[in-house]
Amino acid sequence: MLDFSDIAAVFSSRNINSVSNGDFSLVLNVAKCYQDKFNDTFTVGSVFDFCYSILHKEYRNEYFYKNTIANKILIGRHSAGRSTMFTEFRVGANKADCVIVNGITTCYEIKTDYDNLARLKSQVNSYLKIFDKVNVVVSDKYLASVLESIPHDVGIILLSRRGALREIRAATLIQTPLDTEILMRSLRRDEYVGITKALMGYSPEVNNTEIFRECSRLIASSDNKKVRQEFRKVIKTTRALDKDFISSLPTSLIVAGLEYSLTRSARVGLIKNMDSILRKETVCTTQYLKASNLS
Repeated sequence: MLDFSDIAAVFSSRNINSVSNGDFSLVLNVAKCYQDKFNDTFTVGSVFDFCYSILHKEYRNEYFYKNTIANKILIGRHSAGRSTMFTEFRVGANKADCVIVNGITTCYEIKTDYDNLARLKSQVNSYLKIFDKVNVVVSDKYLASVLESIPHDVGIILLSRRGALREIRAATLIQTPLDTEILMRSLRRDEYVGITKALMGYSPEVNNTEIFRECSRLIASSDNKKVRQEFRKVIKTTRALDKDFISSLPTSLIVAGLEYSLTRSARVGLIKNMDSILRKETVCTTQYLKASNLS
């Protein structure tokens, strides 16, 4: 049997890239350790599904939370064609776990049972400075503590034992002025220049050393409602998801497809290799196979 951390490693960026390239070493190791869970022939994708079922039942780590948000909210509630989602978005000294942009920007801060709440207040306070809504996603373990400790305009979502997301407290729509300094340092150059151009009708004609300061000044002087609107528009475009790729992934890999920087060829390889067939007798004798040898 493998440790839960070994099972979780199947969903790591390193292994996803390996599988994209036809290296099934870790997948085969899992299949070898759990032979009785698979038929005589099975697919690479079925091993991922099996590992995900273990995360669901026994080891609900950050990946599981993020993937649940991607499946239940991005795809289940919104539409991958009209919305986007990105992870680990820098906001001041913090990183927002998940951000979904459709008509508004919504942040989801995750606290798994393996986390602590020491930084939660500072995290949500920074997120409230630029996002339209902020939520904290927790299990029963931290629900009472979070209800008592965070501002009332922050929503609370419970991840149930069955993997459902239940809104315990609705997030308030934030309409106070954005913190321009935090916003600017959260964005890439093309993003804050794009917001400035949309607000002012032109791009600042200054040298490279002055562009950040000038865009910051112009954004700070603009109407808050318009700044929020252009922030949504720009980031929805610059961080758009690959709808066709995401829709081709098994549900266990949605957030991996969103979060990991896979090349176009790696995306094609990942989708193709999910259907690669493995055999029990092969699993017992080797720990590495190329996809071309499995068909």
